Amino acid sequence: MSYRNQPKPVSTVLDKVYHDLLSEQNADEFYALKNWSKVVGVHIAKVSEVEKLVGGTLFVKVKSAAWRNELIFKKAGIIEQINTKVGREVVKEIHFK
Repeated sequence: MSYRNQPKPVSTVLDKVYHDLLSEQNADEFYALKNWSKVVGVHIAKVSEVEKLVGGTLFVKVKSAAWRNELIFKKAGIIEQINTKVGREVVKEIHFK
């Protein structure tokens, strides 16, 4: 049996399903949450956890106060990178706790 098209990774298929099922804004918010670890990198992703995105504010739980302070200094860059990855301004503020 031969395939006409190469099989696609499940993550690619799920991205398409989410985009088709959700409104454009909700799909963009989903991509912003999904891309957290890609934007901040493996090291920071290990010490932080994205909780939710509400009204343009991204809520992120951080392991310690020291990491919270470090991420506060990097906040503007993180916001810019997330919005660039999504393709429009989805995140306006990040609240670290």
